Amino acid sequence: MSTSKSLKSAALITITAAATSILIQACGGGAIAQTTSDADVIEGVWDSTVTIKDCTTDAVMKTFKGAGMFHRGGTLSADNSMPPPSRGAAMGIWKRGTGSNYTANMWFMRFNADGTLAGTQKVQRALVLGADSNSLTGTLTLQIIDATGTVVQQGCGSETAVRVY
Repeated sequence: MSTSKSLKSAALITITAAATSILIQACGGGAIAQTTSDADVIEGVWDSTVTIKDCTTDAVMKTFKGAGMFHRGGTLSADNSMPPPSRGAAMGIWKRGTGSNYTANMWFMRFNADGTLAGTQKVQRALVLGADSNSLTGTLTLQIIDATGTVVQQGCGSETAVRVY
């Protein structure tokens, strides 16, 4: 093989390797892989039952099912069994406290029956992971905020959940 062809082959291999490396980086493949030892025990999918109460009288206002996912790194997403037009998907953050205690805060948009924006809702949760790591209980406070940014209602409640995955 001539020197010119060898140099061209070497250059082609180098360019191909560089392009592949860039493609892997762009797709997130260059990140350091997390192992299961990096995982927090709350991570996963949870099936919740949430009870909203009048904070003054403790009277139950409504109970509904919800699904939540605690993502690695401290983010969360959640949905519930309320009619889809009434609210958007919930997004938020979670943080481990001491022992089996956690806090989780989330936010979502609320919609009127005609599909227009009604405002938003913020939910703050104090959670305790069960000894089996497959159940949790918690309390929550919420703020309903209108489209102008004014808090129009506050609430509180409780939550129980079991791990799905």
